[in-house]
Amino acid sequence: MWTVEQAMQQLVEELELTADEDKNVKRQHGVVREVLRRRLFSVEEFLSGSYSRGTALRPLHDVDVFVVARPPRGSRTPDDLLREVRQVFKAEWSDRALPVLQRHSLRIDFSSGISVDIVPAFAHEQGGYLIPQRDTGAWIRTDPKAHQEVCAQADRLAQGRLNPLIKLVKQWNRARDNSPLRSFHLEAMCYSAFQSPPEGSYLERLEVLFQHLSERVMQTCRDPAKLGVAVDERMALGHREAARNLFQNAIREVLLAFQERTSNPDLAHQRLSKLFGPVYRKRAP
Repeated sequence: MWTVEQAMQQLVEELELTADEDKNVKRQHGVVREVLRRRLFSVEEFLSGSYSRGTALRPLHDVDVFVVARPPRGSRTPDDLLREVRQVFKAEWSDRALPVLQRHSLRIDFSSGISVDIVPAFAHEQGGYLIPQRDTGAWIRTDPKAHQEVCAQADRLAQGRLNPLIKLVKQWNRARDNSPLRSFHLEAMCYSAFQSPPEGSYLERLEVLFQHLSERVMQTCRDPAKLGVAVDERMALGHREAARNLFQNAIREVLLAFQERTSNPDLAHQRLSKLFGPVYRKRAP
């Protein structure tokens, strides 16, 4: 049986894409980006989302491709832009199902189980980009490049120790059926957790991060790019309180597991398995 720290290290490694998985993801988003360049005549296209920030979890379900279209001639609604991009793929892949229209993007599903989400946008004259919001007919200002830099800067302050912790709390959130937390909201709150490298074991670092999150979730979380609407704009007070309770419970379980790691490692492993789900293991298969 592994020690608790060995099991935590193994969990961190299990959440990383394998070399083969990463190669497959690159191939699939490369195919989509090539179509966009050739048929949409886009200004630019680049990766966005958690995969681009190095905070995506394994198994990876989707990767985001951000495509900047040429400025429109005349008025164009969010739905117009999304459907225009969809027509590009209808023309390219006439024998395949059309991309699925979503709130801000279009989803293309591949047989491997990976989806590519295409987020079309226009460049904003004052910086950042405008992306469509179908349900309201509005344009939302954002900047995924700024999100990447904020994340990278936070990880640099922590000397590379933040991103593994972000993945751990995302896995904890994935294992909660009753969590009101969206993945990006959870990640954005983590950026302000450490102004210096966190010390101690994974459990000690997690306890500090969960404590930060339990306080931070009660406050509005701005877009890390300082553009557009708050990340948690739809989160009601009741949802914040529910999330704080989940964080506080996680703090208790992490502290208990830390205390039991040598005196009762089996019980510590049981606690951590409940926190992180089946991906957490106490021994090699």
